[in-house]
Amino acid sequence: MMGRDLLAVFLAGLVGSSLAVAQVPDPTRPPAAVFDQEVGATAAVAAKSGVQTVILRPGGKSAAVINGQYVEEGDKLGDKRVLKISEKEVVLIGESGREVIETTPAIEKVPTKKTGAKRRMTGTTQK
Repeated sequence: MMGRDLLAVFLAGLVGSSLAVAQVPDPTRPPAAVFDQEVGATAAVAAKSGVQTVILRPGGKSAAVINGQYVEEGDKLGDKRVLKISEKEVVLIGESGREVIETTPAIEKVPTKKTGAKRRMTGTTQK
């Protein structure tokens, strides 16, 4: 009898926890606006929400993820072609002209100052 009660409590907890998890939104899901747009309007959405990831490949084609869509230099994004991908921006070109999407518009990168590392002496041998 006690085993049956324990099983009922376990199943109730399992069902309750799965319902709680089902109500949590997925933080990796793109904004709803991406799904509401027509297929041809992808470039307009790209300008609004921006670049999620940049993959720089020395000697190869660099790539970027824009609104969840993986593109390489030369690929099409909506009605525009990806002209250039760099650390700071993605450049698109199309019939309406050139469009630049900054990768981190609110962040200014400043190189750090290199300081001379102090040498630490360990195990000196003095006679």
